[in-house]
Amino acid sequence: MPKLSRYSEERLAEALAANSPSDDSDDSDDSKDGLRALPKADVHCHSLLNGPLAAFECVLGYKLPPPPPRFRNFGEFGGYLAANLFPATRTLDGVRALLRAGLDRMIDEGVVYTEASIDLLMPIHTQSEPAAVLAIVAEERDRVAERLRFVPEIGINRRIPPEQLWPLFTTFLASGIFGSVDLYDDERAGNLRDFQRFFRLARERGLSLKAHAGETCGAQRMRETLEILDVDVIQHGIAATNDPALLGELARRGTQLNVGVASNVALGVAGSYESHPIRDLLAAGVNVALGTDDFTIFGTSLCDEIRLLRRSGLPLRELAKIHLGPPAAF
Repeated sequence: MPKLSRYSEERLAEALAANSPSDDSDDSDDSKDGLRALPKADVHCHSLLNGPLAAFECVLGYKLPPPPPRFRNFGEFGGYLAANLFPATRTLDGVRALLRAGLDRMIDEGVVYTEASIDLLMPIHTQSEPAAVLAIVAEERDRVAERLRFVPEIGINRRIPPEQLWPLFTTFLASGIFGSVDLYDDERAGNLRDFQRFFRLARERGLSLKAHAGETCGAQRMRETLEILDVDVIQHGIAATNDPALLGELARRGTQLNVGVASNVALGVAGSYESHPIRDLLAAGVNVALGTDDFTIFGTSLCDEIRLLRRSGLPLRELAKIHLGPPAAF
């Protein structure tokens, strides 16, 4: 798994100062130098939910209701996706347009490295051959290569019967396009042992292993995920702060947690930026990186995340512990 870089307190202070609005203006547009100019890594994002809502409206040809700033529960979140956004993913043209919009948005905000997931269900959604979806992913990866290193990730929906996903999974792996896998969706669903063969095969092929855990379930689910799937990275993982022994284990193992602060707040698993458990993760010496998760829904870029964490009172010395930059060998 590529090790992401960090920035010094001085570098972060300069970037934040360059983006601070003046006394007579409320303009903190990332088009200026500063946070936008800081080369960043987004390692927790879903490719087709990574662009602006307007991209979906363009594909669909009509206006969409904006997502609420906070969802009452995970079910309401899923309901918004199904009713409003998923219809735009039913054609190959739609998939290409949404993937392109997300990649272009990241480039515009100064992201230079991303591990962004492509759902195994895309061939089913579009009623097309896997090769057609894979071709779009490869073409878009190559299109942005000089500006953004896009490392596609295989997104595995834990709600879908594994036997239905296995043929698609082996086809995706054989393409050689992907650098990691991620088991996603509500972690209360599915049996982790049913996905062991997916992760073992991915490990044999040299891919990094990720899974969503410690978001809607507690620390025990994270322990099970580490034990059963032998993951390198936990997506979210904030429930670890309720288990000091697990925090210590994560720090010793060097397991990276890819945290989506805006996502956690919007989905109600964290109360606010001020009270977000990222502080406890950093204090325990856990490796932490950031991800926008679903920008289409949460509307918070990496520049926004950095700025909001700082404004919430996170000291620069703690912000400097977060792996914000691309791999050192990038």
